[in-house]
Amino acid sequence: MTKRFHADSPSVRLLTSLATGALAALFGLLATIAGGLLALNLFRGVWGILFAMTLGGLSAFAFRRLGGLPASSVAGAVGAMVAAYVTIASSETLQPGSAFWAIRGGIYGAMVGVPIGALLGPLGLRSLNRERPIRNDL
Repeated sequence: MTKRFHADSPSVRLLTSLATGALAALFGLLATIAGGLLALNLFRGVWGILFAMTLGGLSAFAFRRLGGLPASSVAGAVGAMVAAYVTIASSETLQPGSAFWAIRGGIYGAMVGVPIGALLGPLGLRSLNRERPIRNDL
């Protein structure tokens, strides 16, 4: 007989928070790469990094609100920021705006930013809506 994991068990919630942090960072990175392929001048530099941060944070927020998953907006935003920075910085050595840049620079960015998003993912395990017991020990 196999032992099944319950959806509310701590190990499943931890793995889910790791996955949602990494996935939110990846969404921000992929959107920046797509934008860089379409209009590199708009997604170059700080604007591309801010766009990735915004999308990474919003995707984690959507995971949390719409999906009920333990996702951290901080993890998605920071992971996407680092991933986008590395990807945009790789355009100094690769031809910017090309498919080669999108693939190789995206891989470089994902190698750094997605693990950071996953490591920060357990911040989503904090529940801000839980009731705190009233302390009457004064």
